[in-house]
Amino acid sequence: MASLSLIPSWFFGYDVLLELAFAIITLVVSFFAFKIYKLTAQRQPKLFGISFLLISLSYFVRSFVNFAIIIKLNEDICRVLKVVSVNTWNSFGIYAYVILFIAGLITLAYMTIKVNNSRLYALLLTIPIIILLLSPNPLYLYYIISSILLVFIAIHYFKNYIKRKQPKTLLVLTAFAFLLFGNIHFIFSVNHGLFYIIGHFLELGAYLLILTNLILVIKK
Repeated sequence: MASLSLIPSWFFGYDVLLELAFAIITLVVSFFAFKIYKLTAQRQPKLFGISFLLISLSYFVRSFVNFAIIIKLNEDICRVLKVVSVNTWNSFGIYAYVILFIAGLITLAYMTIKVNNSRLYALLLTIPIIILLLSPNPLYLYYIISSILLVFIAIHYFKNYIKRKQPKTLLVLTAFAFLLFGNIHFIFSVNHGLFYIIGHFLELGAYLLILTNLILVIKK
């Protein structure tokens, strides 16, 4: 979800399709993670599945709200009412998306800590969500917080790759590097719509890599 002014006019609509694709891909990732959890009964796949379920829900909300905005913009109603309605939808979509996505990333970061402490998890969830809700510019703050979390997650997978040198670990590391770079592009999209588009395609590449990795794990 972005402020409407950040999206290039020719790209508005295509982003809805990409976001719907992200929602479906991350939902499939969550499904495979839970499948691995049922086979192994390990905690990590379970948390991985929960995190990507939250991320999937965030994209479903994002896609639905952007689609609703397009419908509202095309309605033959009073222009003032359209502006009020669109702004309301956009604000709702931004808050719902950032809260769900941040919750997904925090769950991933919590998974990497390998500490089973529900109070710590609740604390990690509560603080950034309250900060986002109180912020006058939640979207920009979301990109900063999510970038910090993605750096933390990427470092974890980098250490795993250095230790084990497995191709599957490299796939996941590359995926989270793509997500991090995509997030950084979104930060700069405040002034450049092209960065917004690049960020979307980096996200697409990241989720396809993560899905590929889980399919390889299931086959093994």
